[in-house]
Amino acid sequence: MNKITKKFAVLGHPISHSLSPKIHNHFAKQFGIQIEYQRIDVDGRNFKKTLNELKEAGYAGLNITLPLKNLAWEVCEELSLRSQQTKSVNTISIKNGKFFGETTDGLGLIADLNLKGVALKNKKILVIGAGGASNGVMYDLISQCPEIISLTNRTISKSHDMREYWLEFAKEKKVTINVLGADQHIIFDLIINATSSSLDGGQAVLPKNLNGSFWYDMMYGQQTPFLIEAEKNKAKFSDGLGMLVEQAAAAFEIWHKLKPDTQPTYETL
Repeated sequence: MNKITKKFAVLGHPISHSLSPKIHNHFAKQFGIQIEYQRIDVDGRNFKKTLNELKEAGYAGLNITLPLKNLAWEVCEELSLRSQQTKSVNTISIKNGKFFGETTDGLGLIADLNLKGVALKNKKILVIGAGGASNGVMYDLISQCPEIISLTNRTISKSHDMREYWLEFAKEKKVTINVLGADQHIIFDLIINATSSSLDGGQAVLPKNLNGSFWYDMMYGQQTPFLIEAEKNKAKFSDGLGMLVEQAAAAFEIWHKLKPDTQPTYETL
């Protein structure tokens, strides 16, 4: 007798480029699970209405991508501590008629860095960008107990606001968090680009004399100016495809209580 096929979807705008259906179907095959996983293009105006329609249609879970993660945080009736702190939701579980929100972006980033042999404890980290992407991973970055997290952004006042927001949690973990000064020349163990400017044809605003052992761009799919700069600096570097797969694996585990092997999925992609 066949098990009931559970229904899932990824919501965003635009959404046609999303690899989530391919990734989740690949995970499901590892365990012989039957799922139906769709892409649904929805904007902010219709987001809550669409969520309720999907709940009524019997969907078990939803992934949320740009530009809806903050809206999902506002809509969910229950939130994980990580989602409360980041004000971001990328994974919704629908249980007993309620939306439970979690974010797995930070988990995905840390898992991918671990796979690449990048340790974070007692290390020096620079985060470029002060929007939703950077704030979405700060909980997990701080939780790894690096020595210092420096922040920088095109509009530097946003970095100061970001520092103020995360300062208390950083102090709990004994992590120094600061805004990178124009005259500071720190050799970082890890530099993270959490801006999307380079994908829109713009230039990522990089501090002068940037020096880091490992450069990580959270974007994926093309060679960004950030990664070109990393290559010029003869540093090790990576785009964010691994983060995409690992955050999906964390979402899959939330829904199915099963931890997929991500290596075969990398090879497929």
